[in-house]
Amino acid sequence: MASASGAALRKKVVPVAASIMLVLLSMGSPAMADIQDNCRAFCIPQCNAFASKACDLIIDLASLKNNLPFFNQTCNVRLAQLCLPVCMNACTLNTLTPGAPTPARAPAPAGAAPPPCKA
Repeated sequence: MASASGAALRKKVVPVAASIMLVLLSMGSPAMADIQDNCRAFCIPQCNAFASKACDLIIDLASLKNNLPFFNQTCNVRLAQLCLPVCMNACTLNTLTPGAPTPARAPAPAGAAPPPCKA
């Protein structure tokens, strides 16, 4: 008897869960793609500039220009690769760039009370 009611419950729950999952998956990607595109546009030049300045400083301090001519390009690529994931993580969390897009909020209905923390 218990297995029959469990099977009936699964027949009702699985389609509802699948429908909710499809709705949630269809809502998230376009907004996230916009944020990631904006963050890439911000982070790539920032990381390239950081890598260039840091590598120039390292080369000047260590006098590597004459001994290792390939060091500048290698250093720039490696530092930019290290910087980019950190910058992207901070940017997509909207903690780095003041101009990064924030998710749009629906306006409050007329006459709605403000949240308790905004009193």
